[in-house]
Amino acid sequence: MSGGEPPGTGAPGLRAIGDFLLQESLRHSVRLLILISLGINRRLSFSELLELTSTSKGSLSHHLDQLVAAGYVESRMVFTLGGPRVRVEITAKGLAVYEDLARALGRLGAPAGRAASGSGPAAELSQG
Repeated sequence: MSGGEPPGTGAPGLRAIGDFLLQESLRHSVRLLILISLGINRRLSFSELLELTSTSKGSLSHHLDQLVAAGYVESRMVFTLGGPRVRVEITAKGLAVYEDLARALGRLGAPAGRAASGSGPAAELSQG
């Protein structure tokens, strides 16, 4: 471990995740879920996000307002044959944050020693 990180902390991946969660706009699990969902899908309707988050319309609107204010998502009204719909898209800034978060989660990885030795459940499955 570099930088005097305490053993067993999972740093630097865990530290990076903590840094994300300290951002005011990402402190709530619903906002993280929205950001991750849009990072994967790039664009979702308000109705799809409502179903994904299992929250109320007012609560979802509040969380989207927070993400819009941070510059992570854009929300716009589109007109369809079925009537007006709200479409939410991730911005380039939001996509960069999502990708950084995904990398930080990936750095958490397997416990020390297991990945390096090639042992453990994943190695057993790959060996037959």
